[in-house]
Amino acid sequence: AGAAMVGRSLNDSTEAGLQGLGENFEKILNVGRVVHAFFGFCDICYFTDLTEILQADVVRIVNTVARVIHRSVKDNYGAPNKNMGDTFLLVWMCRAGLGVRTVADASLRSFIRAVLEVARSKEIRKMSSRSDVQTRMPGFRVQLGFGLHYGWAVECAIGSNLKIDASYLSPNVNLASRLQAATKQYGVEILISGQTHSLFSPNVQAMCRLVDRVTLKGTVHPMDLYTYDVPATTVDGISVIDDHIISSPDTPCSLFFSSLQPALSDRFRQQFSSAMEHYLGGHDGSHANWQRASAILSSLCNQSGPRDGPSQAIRSYIKRRARPDGSAPPNWKGYRALENK
Repeated sequence: AGAAMVGRSLNDSTEAGLQGLGENFEKILNVGRVVHAFFGFCDICYFTDLTEILQADVVRIVNTVARVIHRSVKDNYGAPNKNMGDTFLLVWMCRAGLGVRTVADASLRSFIRAVLEVARSKEIRKMSSRSDVQTRMPGFRVQLGFGLHYGWAVECAIGSNLKIDASYLSPNVNLASRLQAATKQYGVEILISGQTHSLFSPNVQAMCRLVDRVTLKGTVHPMDLYTYDVPATTVDGISVIDDHIISSPDTPCSLFFSSLQPALSDRFRQQFSSAMEHYLGGHDGSHANWQRASAILSSLCNQSGPRDGPSQAIRSYIKRRARPDGSAPPNWKGYRALENK
């Protein structure tokens, strides 16, 4: 992402009679343009621990993950922009012949595909199952966290005559990064801003789950947070969904999403949605019923099977903030400030 912009800058420098990135190249750098795009941040979870254990071998995991993410994004109308160690910035822009809903759905599809391909990667499984990794982190597997947000940014070339990078400058890019960081708090792989969720096609919107309403650092207005519960595609090591459907760019988007229904049952999703209604209490929080929300969430948390991160996160918040009788505090406005980032 941004390669065309850098190319224009280089062409302009040649036309100006400069030799490559000459001493007057700063004049070329001082031009940017405002674009509207979907910004995605991806992070390899527990990377610090992994690096301490694997040392130089960690590069094999990083580059395997990078190949998966870059190909998934490219196949779905996007482009990788930056690789920052264990973090990747990804960009999707609408262009001629591609409507905003098509690109919005494709950005989420990129994330889902990357999660599933990393889980299926033999190379990554081999590295993750090493005895030194499992001794320090029993049961460890490589997991990714994704944040997705739509908004404006200044596309520009940043640097000097010694080094130049394509970059996107905007609080919206920062929000995507903060959403990615918040995946750890909610125990999910993907967090999507409400603004982005509203741009998905109706069918894809219905497959996502509202998990909170918050203000993030650097924001004033509350933002709805959604996740997509990525399903498992293998049972006892046997694939239950055709690899072609997951990975082929020729798979129609409608077939991709219909084949990869959210991991949670309809009943679970309905109960969680009810809990969220009681927790949020409408647009201003005036109808909140935290006692009822807590009871539903406790029931969901006690069900057998994998623990649901959002249910645990909201139940924990209610326990910390509720009044002695379990009701919402008097200053509850239907949203909260996210405690970290």
